[in-house]
Formats: sequence, structure tokens, C-alpha cells
Amino acid sequence: MSSKNYELSDDEEEHYIFVEFDDSVKLEKYRNIHVIGIDTKNPLIQLDNTFFSGTYENPLGTHIFFEDDPLAQTSDPLFDKLPERSLKYMAKSRKTVKAEHVYIKMKEGTESEAQIKQDKTDHEIPAVAFTSVAEAVERFKKDWMASHPELFNKTK
Repeated sequence: MSSKNYELSDDEEEHYIFVEFDDSVKLEKYRNIHVIGIDTKNPLIQLDNTFFSGTYENPLGTHIFFEDDPLAQTSDPLFDKLPERSLKYMAKSRKTVKAEHVYIKMKEGTESEAQIKQDKTDHEIPAVAFTSVAEAVERFKKDWMASHPELFNKTK
């Protein structure tokens, strides 16, 4: 994720990791990408409803990441011709994750998928509309204090 679109807080760091999939995986066809446990020995990568288990490997060199450069220009427009696509350096990494396709199946003895879906609909939280953030905060305080009276009804 480019820092242009997202500001990092003081306690966050941005690292780039090269993930290698099989040749048959076309990332363009997936809408959602989730990574779970990137800081573990075997991260889990979910592309829509397809799962991959990753293992860290040592690359032979350094992976270099580039991004499109929409402001590419030349110092001499008469003799220097810009390529159709200009790139600029973004980051480098010596971390590689080799991702292998895995199949997820429900454990034996667990609830059926239909029961899980039913449970989700039974516990849906109703939507609440607020006219301001201050109103939402006050409502939260009131509800939280009502649900935790032992913290506020102390007698000395």
C-alpha cells in the first residue's frame, strides 16, 4: 500500500514483501486480498475464496518494486524519447513468501454452514443513525455506563 494513500502512525512501519504464486494465479481476477499472520512462519493469504499457505524463502538477490511515473519528463524533448510507460523506484525487499494453494474444509463435528448463516442473521446489530459525532459519543457513553454499573456505583 502506498504511503500516498494511507498515513502511517508513529507505531507502524511499512515493509514490502515479494509473494510468489503459481503461474496459474492471475491476481487481476481477484477483488479481495487478505493476509493473515504475515509476521508468522507460515502466513495465510486469501484471494476471494481461494487460500494459500506461505513459507519464507531466501531470494538469490533483491526484489525491487516500481510504480508508474505519470510525471515522467525528459531534459531534451527533441532527442530523448519517453517510453510508453515510465516507472520510478518505490522500494526494495529481501523477503520472499512462496505461496502454495491449500484447501480449507470444515472440521468434523462443527456446525453446518446453514446453521452458521442462521446464527449470523439472529445476532445482527440494528443500524443506528446519528446526526453528529458528539451525539454518537454521548450515546455510547450512556449505553456503556448503563451496561457497567459496578464501575460507577461505588460507595466509600
